[in-house]
This record gives sequence, C-alpha cells and structure tokens, in this order.
Amino acid sequence: MPSMPSPARTASLCIAVLALAGCAAPPAATPTGISVLVRLVQPLSDAPVVAARVGAAAGRPARYLRPVGGDWHSLFLSCEGSADCDAVLQRLRDDRTDIAAAQRDERKRIVSP
Repeated sequence: MPSMPSPARTASLCIAVLALAGCAAPPAATPTGISVLVRLVQPLSDAPVVAARVGAAAGRPARYLRPVGGDWHSLFLSCEGSADCDAVLQRLRDDRTDIAAAQRDERKRIVSP
C-alpha cells in the first residue's frame, strides 16, 4: 500500500508548482516610448503645464521627467516602434505655436549599481 507524502513534502511541492507558474506568466508590460528634449516658445517652469502642452502637440500623453537647463525640458512620450516614435517627434517639430525646438534625448545616463 503506498504511503502518504509528508506535509513538508506536500508544501515544498506546492511552492515549486507556484514558482514555476510565476515564471510562466507573461512579463509585465513595460512602457515604450521616446525621451525628448523640448524648448517651448513661451518659457515655462510649471511641469504639469509643460507636459500638457507637449502632449497636446505630440498627440500623445507626455510624462515630465526633469528640467534640463535654460528653457529645456526632458519628457517621455508614449509610442510604439521606431516609425511611430519618429512621427511623434516630427509632430513636435512641426508645432511652431508652442514648441520652439524638439529633439531625441540621447544623453548618456550614469547608472549606479
């Protein structure tokens, strides 16, 4: 007659099954987009207003990251793939009402361990 597994063995098997199920779950969606540097026609320092104006010009939600210096601001804009991100950047460049200049933020980032 087969013996019953011990409670400790049953618990360890349950933990192993749960761990494997967690590994099989799809990864959480990561936001895709483009980091840009923007200078507005009318200098502003109010981050929510800057994000709203840039988002309206880009046709996408904008997340304000930080002031960069002078009248420049760093923002993150949502887009999918390089063609879409290029189109978003072009919309910013085409908007002469609010946007004086726009470019990709290609500055190197220093990451501490």
